[in-house]
Amino acid sequence: MCSTLEIEDLSWKYLCMYPLRDIMWENFQKILTAMDYDESQVFQQQVLQGTANHPVAQKYPPAKTYMQLFLKTLINQIEDCNQEVLDDLYSMYTGLLSQGSFQTSDFCYKTYKQKSGSITLKETCKLICDGTTGMCTWEASHFLAEWCSKNASHFQGKKILELGAGLGLTGLAVMKNCKPASYTFTDVHDSVLKVLVENVVINLFSEVSQSSGEYDADNMKSIESWSRNFESKDHDTVVHIKKLDWESDTYESDVDLILAADVVYDPDVIVHFIKVLKDVLCKKPGVAAYVASTVRNPDTYVFFRNELARSGLVVMSEVQQQYRDSPSQQEVSLSLLYIKPEV
Repeated sequence: MCSTLEIEDLSWKYLCMYPLRDIMWENFQKILTAMDYDESQVFQQQVLQGTANHPVAQKYPPAKTYMQLFLKTLINQIEDCNQEVLDDLYSMYTGLLSQGSFQTSDFCYKTYKQKSGSITLKETCKLICDGTTGMCTWEASHFLAEWCSKNASHFQGKKILELGAGLGLTGLAVMKNCKPASYTFTDVHDSVLKVLVENVVINLFSEVSQSSGEYDADNMKSIESWSRNFESKDHDTVVHIKKLDWESDTYESDVDLILAADVVYDPDVIVHFIKVLKDVLCKKPGVAAYVASTVRNPDTYVFFRNELARSGLVVMSEVQQQYRDSPSQQEVSLSLLYIKPEV
């Protein structure tokens, strides 16, 4: 019985709010059933320490409803094994119940396991928040983050621009695993950019230099100015956070590579995205882009490919993958395009 491995696996699943119905509770029950009372109590304490009492979960907790359902399911599994439930576990569960199931905030935290360490993101508990879906982390972002981490040499020492950075998963993974010279996060929604700043600080700066000063979360100019003064003792990458409207703005800074994920979902948005993409790609020789997409609507994706060709942008290679976050989730088709301007 590898109880330590089971606890570690359960810990990661809890921190990222993995669907409870997809957790292999059978393995958990096998371990518990073979234990005597004292062993069971110790094991339950270890499980509690690895999930609800995990230091990351204490500081950056999952949604309250998920915490309640997780502990309820955990208690049911223990009782099904005819084991006595740990007092601390009952106390935590009843304490959460006494607070009610109402989520006091639209936001929660999810912590994702990475090639090296982890990434914690503040995300919305709702699909749409403040009129945008950019407060969630979508499949193509995970796909691009994983691909970049596995191919770190492509990005080392590069000046990278991300278009439509959302909550920052891709950029944070690249900065942690690939050591780029600089990374610029861009998005158009002020509400998304505010949360992005929080996620950058959570993950990259264990101690933000005082010279960075303070920023006004309601003022994008203040956020952009603050990001220019980032000084981190953890990472050598220069970080920028900018507001970029594809309909009206241009990007003037020097770039080696462009990254984008989950930006191919609406024909009107695609047209503006390709305009900015082409503009940056053609500023100097050798610039290239990696664009990851979830192919939800084949017609929309065909439109995107046709618009790329019409704009003189060439798909040099494509990586395709079927992706399913967990067994009960619907499988989706993912595509990663490597794009350069026509010579």
